[in-house]
Amino acid sequence: MRRKSLLAGAIAAAGVLAVSAPVIDAAASTAAASPGAAKTTCTFRIYSQTPTRLSGFAFGYVKCSDPFGNGVQSSTYRATVNAKTGAATNEGSYKNWFDAGTVYGSFSLRGRYTSPAAATFRGTFTITGGTGAFRGAKAEGTLTCSTANGGATSTCTSVLR
Repeated sequence: MRRKSLLAGAIAAAGVLAVSAPVIDAAASTAAASPGAAKTTCTFRIYSQTPTRLSGFAFGYVKCSDPFGNGVQSSTYRATVNAKTGAATNEGSYKNWFDAGTVYGSFSLRGRYTSPAAATFRGTFTITGGTGAFRGAKAEGTLTCSTANGGATSTCTSVLR
């Protein structure tokens, strides 16, 4: 019985955790890579539209350091879960909308469920393009996400490398 509930919780959380990725334009990418430069960070509050499925979509709010500010995000994901160990992977694509333009790309997360409702994931994201002020954006960074409610919502933080 514990395996069934662990798998159900893992599937639910995997869907939500798949939605984070930060924002950066080419100029900020160069600045962030310089020694002593301020890091560009974003936090996300994600709401899964398909929390009990191994693939689906989510929407959320994005709050980034300057010059990006606040925005919204959509993402699609696909997850795999090992019901015996609680280990899971989550990959997908995202798009973030800001006043000055958009950025889009992909993400990959790995993590473990500590209960049917709680999990933490770590991984990477890649920005492959953008529009408006972020046209031609390309960057990579790290991503950390967690959920405490079986994947209905998640909180993520991204940092540009």
